[in-house]
Amino acid sequence: MFGEIIALLTTISWSIGIIPFTEATKRLGPSALNQYRLLLAWLVISCILIFSHSFQFSFLFSMPGSKHFLYLGLSGIIGFSIGDYFSFSSFKILGPKLGSLYTSFAPGAALLAGYIILGQEVNVIGLLGMAITVGGVIWLTLSRKDKKASEAAGFERTTKGVLFGIIGALCQGTGLVLSKLGLDCYPDLHLETLHAVWIRLLFAFLAAFLMSLFTGNLIANSKPVFTNYKNGLPFMFLGTLFGPVMGVSLSLLAIQHMEVAAAQTIFALLPIVVLPINYFYYKEKITIQAIGACLIAILGVVILIWRNSLMNYF
Repeated sequence: MFGEIIALLTTISWSIGIIPFTEATKRLGPSALNQYRLLLAWLVISCILIFSHSFQFSFLFSMPGSKHFLYLGLSGIIGFSIGDYFSFSSFKILGPKLGSLYTSFAPGAALLAGYIILGQEVNVIGLLGMAITVGGVIWLTLSRKDKKASEAAGFERTTKGVLFGIIGALCQGTGLVLSKLGLDCYPDLHLETLHAVWIRLLFAFLAAFLMSLFTGNLIANSKPVFTNYKNGLPFMFLGTLFGPVMGVSLSLLAIQHMEVAAAQTIFALLPIVVLPINYFYYKEKITIQAIGACLIAILGVVILIWRNSLMNYF
């Protein structure tokens, strides 16, 4: 029971974090937010790891092998630097309600990436789960009644927002597969999961800063952060606290006390948990279509997660 409670708290934490990240994106811009929240999250995780290892620092770089840095680094760049940039942009355009629903594509993206990168099997049940999830998301995206409720709350249903949501989920799913590849690349060398997150964040924020430097946007991205433009910093801090810091830490604790598949099933409830939070903050009406679409999408994710067990019944 302890694991299930922690998994639910993880989902609540991530759901709460979406709101301040949406507000921070509006105020600071997705590029500035992504750069500095990754740096902030990396600094916090660094402090946690150093504190838990008797204030030693060298182990952070000496313990992992070269393949850890390679695959986990790529995972951080694709999942955090690129994926989260597009997800934040999607939240800004579509709103947290629909934007969070697009994150349900991530497990399906992970399945396809696992097939391409790791050679994992894709069965009929898995494809069915993906199709159900896509159906639920498409239903809510095309719902005229729900569109009016979103527009009344200040959000839009645009092709750009939809594409950004899809790209974000695809990158996050691919990032998860690369993370697994990185964690399993040395059978005889165990790397703490939090240490793996530290490597992902390290490469993610470095990639974000280098990209802004090469494109000539470093000063433009830094200015709103250092001037606290439109009071965006408190939202960035809150989003980072509830998302990469608390959310990741709680998810690791949950997985230690329950099966990973069961924990992922509870994590998949995020779009449902976002609905009331989004209503209280943005006053966006909770329509029947929104509830139905979220339940359908979650059903697809659950089928996808438990596909191997379900195959035994057919």
